[in-house]
Amino acid sequence: MKNALCGLLLLLLAWSAACAADQAALRIYAMESRPISFMEGGQPSGLVVEMAREVQRRIGDANRIEVVPWARANLLAQKEPNVLLLSIIRTPERDRYLRTIGPVFQLHMACYALRSRAAALRARDPSLRSLRAGARRGSVFIKLARDAGYNLKEEINGSDTAVRMLMAGRFELLLDGDEIISGAMRRQGLAPTALEVMAPLGVKDVNFAFSQGTPEAVIQAWDAALRDMKRDGSYQAIVHRWLPEPALLPAGRQQPAKGGSNGGKERPG
Repeated sequence: MKNALCGLLLLLLAWSAACAADQAALRIYAMESRPISFMEGGQPSGLVVEMAREVQRRIGDANRIEVVPWARANLLAQKEPNVLLLSIIRTPERDRYLRTIGPVFQLHMACYALRSRAAALRARDPSLRSLRAGARRGSVFIKLARDAGYNLKEEINGSDTAVRMLMAGRFELLLDGDEIISGAMRRQGLAPTALEVMAPLGVKDVNFAFSQGTPEAVIQAWDAALRDMKRDGSYQAIVHRWLPEPALLPAGRQQPAKGGSNGGKERPG
């Protein structure tokens, strides 16, 4: 009996050490996209950063979170194990090399124009497809624009830059998400309602995503902690702190219920 207990203890210690080694190797990346994730005072901040840190606190993971260019993070996630990307919209292509959990929030996607120019743009081309469009480099909006037949002319580094370029007339339509573009407008000293939704593009879940080869125990630990956060209300508190109600929804479009992307109910990752 004593030998059996010793053997079980050794097995548990080995498993714990393996899990710790797995977690120590996890590289966690976010991209510059206020208020979702960004650098402030030399430290990562934002919705998904706070959410990831709360998961880390619960599971005892002390790995560093880095804010890096999306192209670099995405390339590492395609080629190497033990990579966690903190904000990903699932696509069939990404599903080939990423394992997602969540969602962590929802993004209301749309095609925007300056309200002062919207009527003239619609009169010129009701389909909007010949108008010059821009979207954030590396984002899901690039593929969305091309698949939908928009005349994509600019790939921009960040929504703040995109707003400045739209104001300057570098392009006429901007494809982005309400939760991101509203804050970018305010940082440029503009009311979000200076933009008009020309065409809604749907609502998408945004997830945490792990690269292939990341240990299953690590993924399950993050998933379980995130689910616990949704049950005890801490998830909803973080979402409400960073994301006000969408500001630019078209008239008559229903806003999501308070409580985050799924009202606090669990959903499969």
